Amino acid sequence: MAKEQKTMMETLQGEVCASWNKASSRLAAVLAVLIMVGLPLVFQDYYFNILQVKYWYYCGVVIAVAVIYVIMAVIFWNRDRKWCDGALLKGLKSNLSLKSLTAAEWAMLAFLLASAISTLQSEYVYESFWGNEGRFVGLFMIILYTISFFIIARKLKFKKWYLDVFLGTGMIVCLIGILHYFEFDPIGFKNDLNYLDYVDFTSTIGNINTYTSYLALVVGVSTVLFTVEKEAKRKVWYTVCVVISLFALITGISDNAYLTLLALLGLLPFVLFNSVRGVRNYVVILAIVCTEFIGIGFTVDKFPEHVLAINGLFNVITDFKGLPVITVVLWILGIGLYFAERNVLKNAKESNLGRWIWLAVVIVVFLGLGKVLYDVNIAGNVEKYGSLRKYLLFNDDWGTHRGYIWHLAIRIYQKFPILHKLFGYGPDTFGIITVQGYFDEMVGRYNEKFDSVHNEYLQYLVTIGIVGMIAYISLLVTVLARLIRKGKENPVVLSIAMAVICYGAQALVNISVPIVAPVLFTLMAMGLAACRDEK
Repeated sequence: MAKEQKTMMETLQGEVCASWNKASSRLAAVLAVLIMVGLPLVFQDYYFNILQVKYWYYCGVVIAVAVIYVIMAVIFWNRDRKWCDGALLKGLKSNLSLKSLTAAEWAMLAFLLASAISTLQSEYVYESFWGNEGRFVGLFMIILYTISFFIIARKLKFKKWYLDVFLGTGMIVCLIGILHYFEFDPIGFKNDLNYLDYVDFTSTIGNINTYTSYLALVVGVSTVLFTVEKEAKRKVWYTVCVVISLFALITGISDNAYLTLLALLGLLPFVLFNSVRGVRNYVVILAIVCTEFIGIGFTVDKFPEHVLAINGLFNVITDFKGLPVITVVLWILGIGLYFAERNVLKNAKESNLGRWIWLAVVIVVFLGLGKVLYDVNIAGNVEKYGSLRKYLLFNDDWGTHRGYIWHLAIRIYQKFPILHKLFGYGPDTFGIITVQGYFDEMVGRYNEKFDSVHNEYLQYLVTIGIVGMIAYISLLVTVLARLIRKGKENPVVLSIAMAVICYGAQALVNISVPIVAPVLFTLMAMGLAACRDEK
């Protein structure tokens, strides 16, 4: 009889535990999908309140899911107490112990803790908590990032279709952005925009810099999935995603797109250059990029009245006379590698030789770039670099005054007392600092007020200190490290790793806003969930 009771108890425990895991996993899935689908697409008064609408949408979704999660936990705790003598609770306690935390989760908690300390020691506690004097990236938002991060990373049962959902939403965003580039506005986003703002806002995202930061995630995921997919129908889908997302990235007009392209094309070979198939896929991606530059350049030249003007690095690339020849060579090489892979080299073994060769190429390129930067900025040989000089010469006017903002941020940080050096002035308070201490200087030099550093890492350095910045960078690095390790078993997770890398690259000249950053944290958490499931 005692044995039967024990068996019955174990069965009940198993059922309660299975029900809890199923329910919490589904709730995590709802949270992930609502962020990935809803946040990029939601709007109310077009661009006029787009930041506020997306901010409140994200807040509402995370808080609602967190409340449901707590209610659900209470229900299951009551069942566990009545039927299982607290066995489920004991198991949950062990899963939530400090020993169970991964390096990435520790980094997330460190980022939250640094933000909390920064807020408490700030002279502007209210503004630091809400981020209302900046872009709403205060302590409250970071708390929500942390809640959603842990729910998804810990409870989501990762499936590949989540990335398809992400890309499906991305394609809608891209297509609307492309239509805006061709001056079609079917939804009416730009109807009441001031002419001066017309070019600066696009798609359902808003500012072109924010738009291209979102596309960095889409491009990162789509390109890697394109390279690793073997099933024909999915291959077609990912090919479409690559073509559309890269086209949207280029026509996004923002120069931060080129940091995304540089990171993508510079690092993809470390994933792909171990097989003929991988080299072929890389060549095809490069051929697509070059073809799109030629096509877009043609529309700009022949139909300028029907497209938005693109300047900057786009003109440098499209004015290069050898681009058509290179494009043709790439397509021929890609086709040749395809037939070689299927016939002559079909039994070729994988080798890391290509990766080592590419590493050597990257080192040579970096050394060459370093020499050029020295030549321009130290030796003073600016003029001989022609149209590239404005990108190579780092002065206050560099990058639409980003050089000045960065210098200003460093000057501000240097004047901080030790506590502020460690934990900053308070989350999202850069605008407060600049208006209070440097308003006349900013207006006198550029007739403009700067409320953001336009460098995500410097922004965190000033606002949450060296501790907070290191914690944030550690989060990105630890997530990447885990995804890359698991990528050997499940190449799909490498798509999330590439998305994080592309985002991190463009973040050097961009800002973090609740329009895109929640999607980044969601993707990272999904990647960790995939790694957990791979154990």
